[in-house]
Amino acid sequence: MAEDIVWEYAEDLRSYANHLCHDHHDAEDVAHNALLKAVQSKGGAFRAEASVRTWLHTIATNECRMLHRRPPSDSLDALLKDEFVPRTTEPLDSPNPEDAALAAEAARLVLAILRRLPDNYQRVLLLKDGCGMRTAEVAELLDATVGATKSRLYRARKSLRSEMALSSSRRQPGPPQKERVR
Repeated sequence: MAEDIVWEYAEDLRSYANHLCHDHHDAEDVAHNALLKAVQSKGGAFRAEASVRTWLHTIATNECRMLHRRPPSDSLDALLKDEFVPRTTEPLDSPNPEDAALAAEAARLVLAILRRLPDNYQRVLLLKDGCGMRTAEVAELLDATVGATKSRLYRARKSLRSEMALSSSRRQPGPPQKERVR
């Protein structure tokens, strides 16, 4: 397998790892290690039954699992990190600052809710909706049948929608209170 093919998926792999790890620095390590393992294997571990993208995502998923098995870091950065507020360096495409702020808040809310879902729901949503993989690729990566993957995806989306509705209803302010004049 040519190294060039593997490196074509570098940005896609970084994005996947970023969502999988929930930490930018860990994601960079996971993506880097996955790409290196793929290149160093010289295609030896690659089975032609799967696409290169699926193979790389499998390596990244395993790298992330290995990372989470290690004891947690007690660095100052880790202690000060707010895990529910994802940091993004991507500019929002909105000329209106209010729209940009609302979009950023909505993105933070969705990510916070997504992180509260069970791991199997997070993975299927991330792979299918976040990475745009075909259902068959997701099924192969999760070692499940296509039917089971479709069912899990349906339940994950339903759960995400209900959590978002619940969160939205909690955030809705009540009717304005009239001030009493004395």
